[in-house]
Amino acid sequence: MAYLALYRKWRPLVFEDVVEQEHVVKTLRNSINTGRIAHAYLFSGTRGTGKTTMAKIFSRAVNCLNPKDGDPCNECEICKGILNGSLLDVIEIDAASNNGVDNVRELRDEVVYTPSKAKYKVYIIDEVHMLSTGAFNALLKTLEEPPSHVIFILATTEPHKLPATILSRCQRFDFRRISVDSIAKRIEYIAGESGVDIKEDASRLIAKLSDGALRDAISILDQCISLGNKELTYEDVLKVVGLVTDTFIVEVVDNIKNQDVGKVLEAVNRLVMEGKDISQFVSELVLYYRNLLICSSVSNPEDIIDVQEDILQKMKEQLVGLERFEIMAIIKELSSLEGTLKWSAHPRILLEAALIKLCEGKVNPTELELTERIQFLEKRINEIMEKGIVVSCSDDKSDIAKESESTGNTGKVPAADVKTQEKKGNKAANIKGLEVWEDVLKELKDKGRMVLYTNLLDSKVIEISDKVVGVVFKSGCSFNKMYVSKAENLEVVESCLCKCLGKEVRVKCLDEEDTVDTSKKEEKDELVEKAQNIADKLNLNLNIIDE
Repeated sequence: MAYLALYRKWRPLVFEDVVEQEHVVKTLRNSINTGRIAHAYLFSGTRGTGKTTMAKIFSRAVNCLNPKDGDPCNECEICKGILNGSLLDVIEIDAASNNGVDNVRELRDEVVYTPSKAKYKVYIIDEVHMLSTGAFNALLKTLEEPPSHVIFILATTEPHKLPATILSRCQRFDFRRISVDSIAKRIEYIAGESGVDIKEDASRLIAKLSDGALRDAISILDQCISLGNKELTYEDVLKVVGLVTDTFIVEVVDNIKNQDVGKVLEAVNRLVMEGKDISQFVSELVLYYRNLLICSSVSNPEDIIDVQEDILQKMKEQLVGLERFEIMAIIKELSSLEGTLKWSAHPRILLEAALIKLCEGKVNPTELELTERIQFLEKRINEIMEKGIVVSCSDDKSDIAKESESTGNTGKVPAADVKTQEKKGNKAANIKGLEVWEDVLKELKDKGRMVLYTNLLDSKVIEISDKVVGVVFKSGCSFNKMYVSKAENLEVVESCLCKCLGKEVRVKCLDEEDTVDTSKKEEKDELVEKAQNIADKLNLNLNIIDE
């Protein structure tokens, strides 16, 4: 074969070259130096972490004629014979294709024969969890008491599928996922030796894509080198693996947060026309929202997530107005979509439908998320009650605050006074409708805020005070009220109202019941005010409860 794949060319030949498996290397090297060789080993771990490589190094080390501190010399007749496959004393078996009882019986009949040249006959059984129940039973007795010249090395990615009787007869070594830093360092070394200059951000991207598997990272590097460039950049890696840029993901998340359906669909169209993989894009989107969740949960997210500093700063900005339960609901929705895409003939349609659903905020929360949402609302209500004053969103100070300053009293206003002031302003008899509401709705429609526009179609507005405007929802429109009451939506409505009215106002969402029978409520407010005045004259503490 004229060309040898990089992951085969750069396979470690001694223990020292194995990346980030020091706990396994130290134990195996000491067992060789001291002569404490076990008859069966189990190497478990995810793909590409060095299980088979370690087994081959170990098979040469125990048979090497000139070992060096536990490492094989790779120069003697035995080592060369094992490396080129001419020595038959080291047998590698693929359990995925040789998983029957008859295959194991043949192996059991062969182990009785002594090695032809080497000291030990080594059987490396890869993907051992694929053996059938009968095959495991046939292997059990041989594995328990093999001849002194036989060593079994079992390798698997799923050790939980092995019977307990097999596990108890092996020395088990768990191979760890390799860190991004170690993989990136190895990638840069291999690229340099191959005559290619690879940028740091490109090597880290390859390392992140490999998900802890060095073999996968080297395969991606091999594919990138095939471009023929003497210098590999971040963009080159993106083109080869079919990924989108971080900027594109940030843009999509911003549009989902702003509920801009048009721009989200434009992004999907761009994604498809550039030939990007939709499933891979959804996976990246899930990972991005996971990083957002980490940012909202810990004070130092950079210790956990591996992203560029500018992207991390953008994530922190996106968290404003975005609650944790909303992020978790989005992650579950996208994860469900990711599983569905594998079997769908129309992945683009499913992606578009899911993103529109996210834009409209129609993700069904779980019971746990609803509980967290209720706790969040209770916390906000308690904060408002503790302050004892309604804070205006505009720069103008409320009437209560002005009165406090004029009297020199900057402390908390009694709750009864606040209630009285609210009743005087919010439910006064001189409530009148505003004539600019149609202009406001048209402004929202022109801005593309169709979801907000449709939720406000059946509403009307009233002037509560010079600085406060009420949006009144009909009976049975509690969902519309809840949607419009979200901070980011209220901000948009206030902006349009201020523009149409030509002055700063604050918006308050009301039910239709809050604006009926105003004459009776006014009479009741006057009685409450009189009662409060009498209590003040008598120096009594009057607690008025409005039911």
